[in-house]
Amino acid sequence: METREVKLGNIVKHNKGYAFKSSEYTDEGVMVVRVTDFTLDSISDADAVYLAPDDRYDKFILKTNDILIQTVGSWANNPNSIVGKVVRVPKQCDNAYLNQNIVRIIPNNDLDNTYLFYALKANHFSTYCVLRGQGAANQASITLDTIFRFKFKAHNFTAQQRIAGILSAYDNLIENNNKRIHLLEQMAENLYKEWFVRFRFPGYEDVDFENGIPNGWKIERLSDIADIIMGQSPESENYNTNCEGLPFHQGVGSYGEFYLIDDVYSTKGNRIAEANSIIFSVRAPVGRINITLNKIILGRGVAAINSAKGYNAYLLWMLKNQFQQEDIIGNGSIFASVTKKELFGFKILMPNEDLIQKFDSIASGIEREMRKISLINSNLKKQRDMLLPRLMSGKLEV
Repeated sequence: METREVKLGNIVKHNKGYAFKSSEYTDEGVMVVRVTDFTLDSISDADAVYLAPDDRYDKFILKTNDILIQTVGSWANNPNSIVGKVVRVPKQCDNAYLNQNIVRIIPNNDLDNTYLFYALKANHFSTYCVLRGQGAANQASITLDTIFRFKFKAHNFTAQQRIAGILSAYDNLIENNNKRIHLLEQMAENLYKEWFVRFRFPGYEDVDFENGIPNGWKIERLSDIADIIMGQSPESENYNTNCEGLPFHQGVGSYGEFYLIDDVYSTKGNRIAEANSIIFSVRAPVGRINITLNKIILGRGVAAINSAKGYNAYLLWMLKNQFQQEDIIGNGSIFASVTKKELFGFKILMPNEDLIQKFDSIASGIEREMRKISLINSNLKKQRDMLLPRLMSGKLEV
């Protein structure tokens, strides 16, 4: 299939984000898309900040599927915030404002927007940026001039649309599955809050309360009821992108593309989390929580937490609820962080064991369904990512 080499600066228009003042952020209004909201290829609104609508910022309004490039970020040792990361604006961020350290690129009429997004992924654009980045040990930046010198081979417009359609079909399935996961999460969260926040658990009418909690319930330290493993980053020369070894996990939203050989890393502290472990971010943004789908290696940004008695469903939702309610900010010199001592000493409300068992029997079923859907999504992503370079290179006809 015929292709032609193009230079990014010749085929796109662009506009940079605005340096909004954090002092003006509000709890409602127009969302501000920041670098810290980026996931691997999208944007999360879980920790969103907002601004009051203002006509002065109209040129910074984003639209669904706009392509954004992160111009300031980390080096390769922190793949979740790597400089040069490329994401697309999801539907929930339509009409949001574009913040600083991000550039939006808009393809010309002879280039399909969705195709361009996948082309940048297939041609390792973020690796190109890292190799040409500037900055200190903890932060990298990339200039617009360097971004626009990037070259890749593009198909004709008809082939672009076909390729974009094939790859988008996978992403549409993934998006629909994510919606199902969100609904299941809401079910489990509502059950937790009904029983353990509003205290309308089975038999609550016959229970006496003391100091605001039911009699017989206890406040315990996290380390007394759970096994905790703190992550630790290995040397970057041990990374690979060939799916050799175990995924290296240094964030909570997604797993990234970097792997480590188990034997190399386990000899340096055995920082391994088994499948179905709770993982908790101990560096900014502190308090993000997820469940591992498979066995993984823990980077220094996360800790693995497992209930000593096997009540992970209760522990998961208790931690999620607590860290939504409280201001958990550490005192790290570079990032806000939670120390090992602070995490181990975190106070946990423990109901009687019979009630925890009842909750776990329901919530664990919901978790299993969420896990099943998440594994389907994981396989869809792998299939999409296997197709991506073959379609872009022309090895696979469309």
